[in-house]
Amino acid sequence: MNRPVFIKELATVAIKRDRKAHRKTLIWLDDRIDPLEKKMDWLAFSPIGRKVNIVWLKEITEFQTWIHTNGLPDAICFDYDLSNSFNSFDCAEVLIDYCYTHQLLPPQWSSHSTNPDGKARINKLLKNYLILANRMNFKSFTD
Repeated sequence: MNRPVFIKELATVAIKRDRKAHRKTLIWLDDRIDPLEKKMDWLAFSPIGRKVNIVWLKEITEFQTWIHTNGLPDAICFDYDLSNSFNSFDCAEVLIDYCYTHQLLPPQWSSHSTNPDGKARINKLLKNYLILANRMNFKSFTD
């Protein structure tokens, strides 16, 4: 009769170990800068630290596909200027559309862009959405 409790306890311990071992996922959105480049500590821009699984995406269609296939990452680090006709502001709009549709708060974000106006546009858009999502009691994707 005690055996099911023992199995349940083992399962709980295994789940806790998996959570500790799980590295957070950072989307690095940039068409040219390798986040693991040795000459520069690009991961200093990561809002969730350096010990992360990095997904390097270079354009909006990759970003859309990743989000719709995998859900939200733990964080996103935006460049502004991408090589095609879309920029990271467009990607932030895709992110907001996904979050709003699923009633979720956005993941943590930062920007490593050297374009100050572009960086400000992304931050303003995401901060405004965060205010709205909090008012509507949207949940974090980790809840």
